[in-house]
This record gives sequence, structure tokens and C-alpha cells, in this order.
Amino acid sequence: MKQILTFTVITIIGFYTGKMTDINPIASDGFSYFASFALVLGLYGSVIGIDLKAVAKQKWLVVIIVTVAVPLQIMATGFVMYLIYPVSLSFLLAVAIDQIDPLSVDTLLQDKDRMSDSAKGILRIWASFDDPVTVLFGFLVLLPLVAGTSLGFTFQKYLLGMALNIIPALVLWFIHKKTKYFQQKTFAIITLIIVLVFSFLTESFLLAAITGLILRPLPTKFFEKSTFILYHIIVFVVGMSLFSYGIDYRLGILLALVEFFIIQPVSALIFFNGTASEVFRIAYSQQNGLTTLLMGIAFQSFGINVLHILLPAIIVINILNISINKLYTWKEEKGLIT
Repeated sequence: MKQILTFTVITIIGFYTGKMTDINPIASDGFSYFASFALVLGLYGSVIGIDLKAVAKQKWLVVIIVTVAVPLQIMATGFVMYLIYPVSLSFLLAVAIDQIDPLSVDTLLQDKDRMSDSAKGILRIWASFDDPVTVLFGFLVLLPLVAGTSLGFTFQKYLLGMALNIIPALVLWFIHKKTKYFQQKTFAIITLIIVLVFSFLTESFLLAAITGLILRPLPTKFFEKSTFILYHIIVFVVGMSLFSYGIDYRLGILLALVEFFIIQPVSALIFFNGTASEVFRIAYSQQNGLTTLLMGIAFQSFGINVLHILLPAIIVINILNISINKLYTWKEEKGLIT
């Protein structure tokens, strides 16, 4: 109840702050810097929370999730939305809403003690490594279909962006595997700072996530607290932005319900194995937040208005996520679910 109340209060305060000040935080010059900082820190912080031993036996599942599950989930969401709202915009909404946010996932997983390390690891991996595929689908496949043009986003630019992520990651992997430099804590911390600063300046977010798999010289508790704070700042920003972009309650709630109660459970049943509890937790822990917001901002910059739908959808999914998981935990503790 405390989480739901906190989320709701922050959202309402954000909305009335936007209304009284008439300030659009997303449109401000500083927001892109804040978003990059939050995403770099959030991605790295989420990935270092993965127990690598717990997910070591599920390497193929990880590959399938990133290469197969993500695009299938996007297309499934798009088709279901298109059946209800038959315009091509439905597919761009699907791309954005299927962006699982690492900041949100990391924050809300801190309250799921009964969830296994393996299940948490898989969910963190999905949230942290789905970006390359969603960007590929969003900007190179679906955006041209909706806008009739790529609007300047080309496959060459995509490959250049991937190179900025992959090449430094390969260098880190080589140092990790072939030398003992990272065993020196000072060297490891300096390297980590340099890599995260590079990720921030070049917006190489995948690099920040990969770094979390290789380099872990600092305790996870520091990043957990940072992520918790950043997550709630973003909740405030989403609430504040509602006044600037308006609210399409009908489509926003519809998109949230389709994603939360149809697409997420079906994808969990198809791709995950384990106890019913684990599958349930994964199905209803695919959280939306900053990454969905950034995808919406990107589409908005191309003149495709989606934020009036995505903003309320983000809020509804967050409330549903917290509520369903709290209810499930309560029933487990009372022995009503075994």
C-alpha cells in the first residue's frame, strides 16, 4: 500500500506542479542530460544486480529473449492494438510500451524477496538488453511504415551507434579475460568511471549494461539507492508532463491493459519455465518508465504525437504492477497461495 500511495502522490504532485508552472520538463534543455545520466546509471545498476551464476544455465534463454521474444512481443502488442484501434500508430505505441525500463524493474524488484535470483536475473536482462532490438524495429522497420519515410534514421547510423557500444565492450572483455588489471580495485573503479562517462557522453547505453556484466568493483547498495531516487524523479516528471501533452484516457488505459493483461502473461508462458509463482512474477513485473518515455519523445520529435497516450499508459502499468504484486505477496504470506 505504501508503494502505491507514494507513486500516486508523486504523480499528482507532478501534475499540479506542471499545471501551476506551465513548465514542460521534457522539453527543457537539461532533460536529455538527466535522462542519459539516469539511464546509464540505471542500466549499470540493474545489470550488476544480476546473479551471473544463477542465470549461467539459461544462456540460450537469454539469447532467445533478446533476439526472438522482444520483436514477437512488439508485433503481438501492435496487432492486438491495431484490431481495437486500426491505425498504423498502434505499432509505434507497441514499440514504446514494450520498452521494459531497467530503473523501474530494479526499484520494484527490491520488494520481491520471494522471487528467485534466476528469475530476477532474466527480468533484469530483458529490461537492460532489449534496446537494440526495439530501436531497430521502431526506427528502421515501423517508423517508415507509419511516416512513409525513415526521417533521416538509417541502418548506417544504427551500425555506427552499435559500434560505439560493442567495440569498447570487447576491449573491457579482453582486459577482464586476458589480464589481472581489474583485480586491482583502484584501476577497476577508474576504468568504470571512464566507461560510464563515455556511455553518458555518446549515449552508448548498451555499453553501460554490458559493463555491468564484466566490471563490478563497487557495492550494489550504492546503485540501489541511486536508482530508487531516479525512479521517483521520473515518476514526478511523467506526472508533470501530463499537463503539457494532455491525456487520452481511453487509449492510454487500453494500451496498458492490453500490454499488462494479455501480452506480458502470454509472452511469459511461452518463453519462461519454472514454478507457477516464478512465471507469474515475470509476467507481471515487466515495468515501464524512462525508456518508454524516451521512445515517445523520439517519435514526438518526428512529429508523431504519442505522448498523450504513452504517459497515462505508463502510470496505469506502474499502478497495476505494484498492486498485483503486492496482492500476490500478501496472499503468499497468508498461506492462501502455495
